[in-house]
Amino acid sequence: MSTPSDLHELLRAALPEIKARAADAKIKVRCEPALVPGDVTIAPEALRASIFALVDNALRAMSAGGTLTIRTEHVEAAGAELGPVPPLAPGKYMRVTVQDTGTGMDEVTRVKAIDLYAEESRGLTTVLDALRAVRGALWLDSAISYGTRAFLYLPVDTDAASRRRATVLLVEDESAVRSVVRRMLLGQGFGVREARDGEAALRLWHAERAHIVAVITDVVMPVMGGRDLARELRMLDRDLPVLFISAYAGDEPGLLDGVEEPRKLLAKPFTNEGLLDALRSLLAESA
Repeated sequence: MSTPSDLHELLRAALPEIKARAADAKIKVRCEPALVPGDVTIAPEALRASIFALVDNALRAMSAGGTLTIRTEHVEAAGAELGPVPPLAPGKYMRVTVQDTGTGMDEVTRVKAIDLYAEESRGLTTVLDALRAVRGALWLDSAISYGTRAFLYLPVDTDAASRRRATVLLVEDESAVRSVVRRMLLGQGFGVREARDGEAALRLWHAERAHIVAVITDVVMPVMGGRDLARELRMLDRDLPVLFISAYAGDEPGLLDGVEEPRKLLAKPFTNEGLLDALRSLLAESA
């Protein structure tokens, strides 16, 4: 069975690169994720390759600029739908729409584009290979001068709730630090939700508290710092583990005064091993 993916987590991680590619061509990017879990059965590397293949096709179609829209939604198939290749089996799917405002395709080109063996497949062979492996599907809707919509149908991972990864809420105002820590956590199998300040972190925690097992937060941040965030969270969950990270850890002994256990303070800069050791120790203490 294929390793499952969190579609929305992958999109969040990929969005900066997508926007960078689009900016070079003066293309606006809109991302409209569904408000439902995005657990799908396709492996992360295959999902990422599929999305970027469709994104690159869309960007090439907008040589004069335009808007790229990526949308996700939950759909159910009865097994009699016309169009998707290969035909959809009955079941639940996440549908990813990659839409451009480019030149569009005539009907002959559109049909060739979704043929696995067509010479003019424009990179879609990779997508179809990945989809066939998990019983997903692809469909294109296009017309000259009206742009193209590419639809990925990805089977929902119905067992995700029982296997959902432990998720860490990462709160850090510096995007470069946030990116490094995210990679460290993902590499060790943790799910990650990110916020750039305490207020944004509180909103995320309320939305996804059922899956969050710990918080990693900087101490000094704009809007709401890590200490105030920890106090707010502890009023809602007194046992929530909080790992503070700070460049001032050795200079201010009372940095965490007023914040109750379970908590730890990790000095920046830190190694991958240092972060994971501190996090796992904190989780073990709170178990």
